[in-house]
Amino acid sequence: MGLFETHPDVQEVFAPFRGLQVEQVKHSKELRSHALRVMGFVEKAVRRLDQPDKLERLIRECGRNHCHYGAHPHQVQLVVPQFLQAVQPTLGDEWTGDVESAWSTLLHNVTYIMREAMLEEEK
Repeated sequence: MGLFETHPDVQEVFAPFRGLQVEQVKHSKELRSHALRVMGFVEKAVRRLDQPDKLERLIRECGRNHCHYGAHPHQVQLVVPQFLQAVQPTLGDEWTGDVESAWSTLLHNVTYIMREAMLEEEK
């Protein structure tokens, strides 16, 4: 939700959320479903950290898919601070500077590769 609140234009990329008020989106089944897919993707990515070729293929595929959904390459990076803010409370005392740095590094790398795949797909 934070992403839609800080960048309302991103909401328009999501067909089920177009034209809806923030409160309607917040309580939608589609938002929950998308959040679960995002977390599933993150889980897959983390499991492939020791398999860089498989990890890159997974990320590139995700980037290409987002391109077909109408997302713009510059929008992908907007997710990083929102994701960090969402995960931090879940980890509580386990959230340290090192943990934040590790998540930030992973997410910046993921969004960079997604962005590159999207730009290639647009050509």
